[in-house]
Amino acid sequence: MTRWLIVTQDFPPAFSGGIASWAADLAGALAQTGAPVTVLARRTGDTREADARWPFRVARMWGRSWNRWQGWWALGAAWPRLGPDTRVICATWPLATQLAPRLRGARLAVAFHGSDLSRLHAAPPALTALVPRVRAFLPVSRFLSGRLTDLCPHAPPAAIHILPMPMAMPPPPTAPRRRSLVVLSRLTALKGVERAIRIAHGLGRPLEIIGDGPARAALEHAALGDVSFRGRLERDDALAALEGAAGLLLLPHPDADGTGAEGFGLCLLEAAARGVPGIGCRTGGVPEALGPGLLLGDPDIPDLGAIEAFLSDPAQGAAARAWACASHGPAAAVAAIEAAMR
Repeated sequence: MTRWLIVTQDFPPAFSGGIASWAADLAGALAQTGAPVTVLARRTGDTREADARWPFRVARMWGRSWNRWQGWWALGAAWPRLGPDTRVICATWPLATQLAPRLRGARLAVAFHGSDLSRLHAAPPALTALVPRVRAFLPVSRFLSGRLTDLCPHAPPAAIHILPMPMAMPPPPTAPRRRSLVVLSRLTALKGVERAIRIAHGLGRPLEIIGDGPARAALEHAALGDVSFRGRLERDDALAALEGAAGLLLLPHPDADGTGAEGFGLCLLEAAARGVPGIGCRTGGVPEALGPGLLLGDPDIPDLGAIEAFLSDPAQGAAARAWACASHGPAAAVAAIEAAMR
């Protein structure tokens, strides 16, 4: 029987961002097939109670100086579990650097989510060395697939598989529609939250900002109109806060040197699955996460009339949910991974 091993630094409860959510969703999707699934996650205090609630096994990796030594910590934790029937999926490529040449017959896949590729001007030797040893590369967007091809032109095209998001689809929405808009994001300079604040103010709509980060103080100081900062919420609470919102905004931009573009934009998909239409811009993988949402040509000079018309159209929520359910979900992700790892 195939055994699945997912290796990740980020995992709940200490982490609630895109990689942590992806790893938990993917492990749950694979566990639904009846296969044994183990998540190797970075130790972050006493997580025994939280780990015991998952429908798969969570084993914690101990180590220090993770930015420098994470490949070795991953190898040490994975080594006793490797064998010809094991399929290993590393959430980011640095975790695979020491595993790749020591697989003991296991097959290895490496996922890519965003800054692990979008921050690079050139491929580090450690990434280039992975290319002949990896069974499948799993970027979560066409944008990241293109970045991988640019950085590693010798990566076989047949080994690159764009991975649908494995998140479980919630039941159809029942919450009454609100006027408020939502931002669900880590608050950094690249996330474009100030753009969302200006748009909400221009529309005269309330804005709820869910998340925390180094830009929060500056955003609070410059906020216009009816803006509430709710801080970091646990994932279930954050998703519950989306219910009934008029729309979700994700309007990021790359850094001044052109790096750091958004890899996908999971929050847009999470909102769409709940019947909340998205508003995005042409940065990185955002258009791919937006589906049938509203793509702004210039989020700094937006057409407020077009935005209001979009938000006022009751059909947009249903279109967003239909697209999310048809394009993503546990079954789509499992099928893609099983095909990639054959």
